[in-house]
Amino acid sequence: MKRIISLSLLFMLLCGMTARAQDDFNPTNPSEPGAMTTKLKLLADPEEGGSVSGAGAYVPGTNVSLYASPSSGFKFINWTDAAGNVISTNQSFSYTKNDRTETLIAHFSFNPDAPNEPDQLPTKLTLVAGEGGYVSGGGFYKEGVSVNIYASTYSGYDFVGWYYADGTLYSDKNSTTFTMVDHALTLNARFLFNPDSPSEPGYINSKHKLRLVAEEGGTVYISNNSDFINEGTEVTIYANSNSGYQFDGWYNGNEFVSNATPYTFSMGASDLTLTAHFNFMPQTPDEPGEIKQRTFSFTLYNVITKPDATVQFPIFLTPRATLKDMTFQLNFRPELNVDFENVVLGETTEPYKVYCEDLGVDEVDGLHGYKYTLTGGTIEGDNKVIPILTFPIIIPADAETATSHQIKINQISMTNEDGSTQTAGTRNGRVSIYKLGDANGDDEVNVADAETVVDNVVGKQVPVFIKEVANVDGNDEVDIADAVKIVNLIVENTQGLSRKKDKSLQDISKRQIESISKSDIFLKK
Repeated sequence: MKRIISLSLLFMLLCGMTARAQDDFNPTNPSEPGAMTTKLKLLADPEEGGSVSGAGAYVPGTNVSLYASPSSGFKFINWTDAAGNVISTNQSFSYTKNDRTETLIAHFSFNPDAPNEPDQLPTKLTLVAGEGGYVSGGGFYKEGVSVNIYASTYSGYDFVGWYYADGTLYSDKNSTTFTMVDHALTLNARFLFNPDSPSEPGYINSKHKLRLVAEEGGTVYISNNSDFINEGTEVTIYANSNSGYQFDGWYNGNEFVSNATPYTFSMGASDLTLTAHFNFMPQTPDEPGEIKQRTFSFTLYNVITKPDATVQFPIFLTPRATLKDMTFQLNFRPELNVDFENVVLGETTEPYKVYCEDLGVDEVDGLHGYKYTLTGGTIEGDNKVIPILTFPIIIPADAETATSHQIKINQISMTNEDGSTQTAGTRNGRVSIYKLGDANGDDEVNVADAETVVDNVVGKQVPVFIKEVANVDGNDEVDIADAVKIVNLIVENTQGLSRKKDKSLQDISKRQIESISKSDIFLKK
């Protein structure tokens, strides 16, 4: 009976997939897997002292561009949090969102003799990709700035043009520039399906899809003529920053890949999506001079896991000069069970001695702090990303799901070869917890999750796909077998329901069950 119910549910999800086969495909940037948004509120003090922008709901860990523009006769002072702690003295800066609702306040003082604000407030250029390709180059720009925008087609599609929201054509060139106006604007890239296009050679088993995604602030493109690349083929990809932005690196999901552009690599044995991150770094009167890259940079990743599991959380370092001793503080939510006794050093840091000091829970941010000191070793400054240590995080079986916990690194001191010290750049990370089988991240395991898995297997774009929990059988490959196992999970979860409540399952006919059991999907298993 359990197998009959499982087959019935899978039949329903396949029927639903067929019905949606004509849905529009819109390959704009999908939400970050495991992402949950929290609010950022902005206030001006006094209210008449100026205007602020950048408020909204953001995924924790997102770098949010904030702006404060003083009114005539007022002068900008600083940004503070709700408790009065100074966050920044710059009118515009990038703020890293945490996992709770926050309020930031821009403070102004009345100064009738102050000169007028020399910099106008940037406005947003939004780029939207229609079915058949992807776009890059959107972001916040000032009026008159020339912005590079780029549209790339998927195999079997041709680029038609860039169009305003009212349908007026702006340009028929996929790579062009747009002069920013004084108000927010949207440009739509349109593509035409052309399966007879000479660039489409047809499907070959050894070919895999390479998809590039650009965050706001720059453009990306591939050196090859097609986004389907033969396994082992050398590929070069490019990331170009627009005005006011700086390229931060290529990421495969949450994993840092490289900060090189152009970046050349050999295509692997599976499809690949690489995302280019850009940092908003405008040069305002308060921030003169060129942007300088940090000598040392720490990177913490976003890791997704499930209840009753142990996940390995790595800390990575990029040294651009010879490094001796180092000290840094890691901060966790108290509900995370971190196994510090089994910390594993990376190959480069094995000569170091490690000391850990428990600092307790901070009363302000509620995070549990641990101070790490590594002494007695040397790391060469070869500008490569290296793992320095990894520690296990044990997730209890009753852990709350659809939650995301921030892991922060701060209080950093790096000792140079000459004995001097300096701090380092940082990128914080997170641990997100989802139910096994919750492929779409809605905190429910139901037929929609099996549909999401099937859509992913057949190459259909889905808004959210969480591979870590979609891979139910744990074999590192998400396939139809995982969809079947999700259906089995649904059946197990409905065993306690009465047949009256589960009438939809009773209504599946014997003929439908026999049909799906004889389908190609099961014959291939």
